Amino acid sequence: MTFANLFCPTYVIIHVNYNNMQKFFTLFLFLFAFTQVSRASHEYAGQITAKNIGTSSYQIKITLWVDSMGLTINNLPYQIQTGGATTPESAALVSTTAVGNGILENVYLDTLLANSAGNYKVVYSNCCRNGLITNLTNPTMAELYLYCDIVHNPIQVNSTPEFSNVPAFFSGVNDTLLHNPLAIDPDGDSLVFSWANPLGAGGAPLTMSALAYPSAPAYNFTVDPVVGEITWIPSMTGAFAYAVKVEEYRNGVLLSTSAREATVTICVGCKTAMASEFQFYNKSSWPQPVKHYQFETYANTPFNMTFSGGVSSINTNTLKMKIIGEQNQFANAPVFAPTQTGSTISGNYSWTPTSSQIRNRPYLNVILGTEQSATNETRTKEHTLLFKVNATPSRLDDLENAQVNVYPVPGNTMFYVDVQNFQHQLNRIEILNAYGQVIYSAKIEHGVHVFQIDCSSWASGTYILKTKGESVVTKKLNIQH
Repeated sequence: MTFANLFCPTYVIIHVNYNNMQKFFTLFLFLFAFTQVSRASHEYAGQITAKNIGTSSYQIKITLWVDSMGLTINNLPYQIQTGGATTPESAALVSTTAVGNGILENVYLDTLLANSAGNYKVVYSNCCRNGLITNLTNPTMAELYLYCDIVHNPIQVNSTPEFSNVPAFFSGVNDTLLHNPLAIDPDGDSLVFSWANPLGAGGAPLTMSALAYPSAPAYNFTVDPVVGEITWIPSMTGAFAYAVKVEEYRNGVLLSTSAREATVTICVGCKTAMASEFQFYNKSSWPQPVKHYQFETYANTPFNMTFSGGVSSINTNTLKMKIIGEQNQFANAPVFAPTQTGSTISGNYSWTPTSSQIRNRPYLNVILGTEQSATNETRTKEHTLLFKVNATPSRLDDLENAQVNVYPVPGNTMFYVDVQNFQHQLNRIEILNAYGQVIYSAKIEHGVHVFQIDCSSWASGTYILKTKGESVVTKKLNIQH
C-alpha cells in the first residue's frame, strides 16, 4: 500500500525546494494522521476469521463495517503474531456492500502460510474510536482492536467460526434488542459464546465508563452461551460498544478464539420514516420445544414451511425477509424466495437434507424481516431458528441417542457440559468428587443445553460426571489449577 493511494490517488509531485519539502512533509504527516483517525472513527464493527484452504494455508478474512463518511482503503494493514514474533501483513479489499442506514461492509482477504505448528494470532488495530461512544472512557484516544486466535496443527484441519449476520446498528430506548451474530463453524465443532470487553492497544481491555452499557451481566445484556443470541432492553440513549466472543472446541480441546466488536446506537424516534415495527405474523404456528423455535426435519424428506410478516399498515416502504444459517454453505442449500404484497411479505422455505446431514445438534439459522424507507433507513427484527435433522421416523429411535460432551479438557476455572437430549432420555446431571459426594446437580430439559460450571474452588484431581434417566452417561473430569 502506498501513502498516495491511501488518501490522494491523483496527487503528483513534480518539483519541490527545501522549504517546500519541509512544508510538504508536515502536511503529509497531518494528512496521514487525519486519514487514520477519519478511517478509524467511522468503523462501527469488525471481525476476523481464518479459513483453512490447504494443509498449512489459511484465508484471512477481515470484515469492517464503516459509515459512508469513513475512508475505504484498498489495502488494509494487519499483523500475524506467533512464536513471540510479529509480522506486518496487508489484506486486499475484495468487496464493498451497502447494508443500510449509511453503513458499508468492507471485506478484505489475504493468505497466511503457517510454517510450523503452534498458536497464531491475527490482529487488526486502528486508532481512534468515535468520540460519541457513550460507554468507553475517552474513546477518541482508544484503539479498535480485532483479533482471531487459531491453533495450527498440520494433521488437524480446522477453520474458525464466522459471524455471518450483519450487526444490529440501531435500536430504540426500552425496545427489546434481539440479535444473533450467527457464528457458523464449517467443521461442526462445539462453540461457546460469551460477552467480551472491547479491547484497545495491545489487546488490553478498555476502561468502561460509569454508564457501562451494555456491559454484562449488568443492565440485562445477555449472550446465550449455546446459540450466541444477544438480548438487551436499553434504558437510555447513546452509542454503545460491545463484543461477543466465540470459543471453538474439538474433543474438549480449544482450537480457536475470536470476537466480533460492534457499536449499537440507541435512540428515540430515530427512524421516523418507518410506519411501524416489522413483525412476524405466524409465530404461533412455529414449534418451540426449547427456548428458541425449532423445526424437526428428516433425511431425504422434503421440508416446507411458509414464513410471513410485514407492517401493520400499507405504505410505500420496501419489505424484505430472508433466512440465513448453516445450511446455506451446503451444496443442497435451502431455497427461500419471499414476495411482498402490500404491507405483508411471505416466502416458502424448502429443504431436503441428506443422510450425511443427520446430527443431534440442530442447525443454527436466523430469520430477518426488514422494512426499508425511501431514504434507505432500515428497521430489522429477527428470531433465532433451529432446524433438527433426524433419520427417517422408522430409524429415529435407533440413531437419536442422548449425547454429553465436556470441554475444555482439563478444566481450570470453568468448564462446559454440552447435553443433547431430544428423546427425553436424561433428566439430571450430577458431578461427584473423589469421596463420592455430589458437589453439583442440575435438571436437564428437553433439547440442547450447555451447563457452564465454575470449578475455580474445586481441588485439582479427578471427578465423575453422571447423568440420570433412561440413558446413563458417565464421564471422568480432570481439574488442574
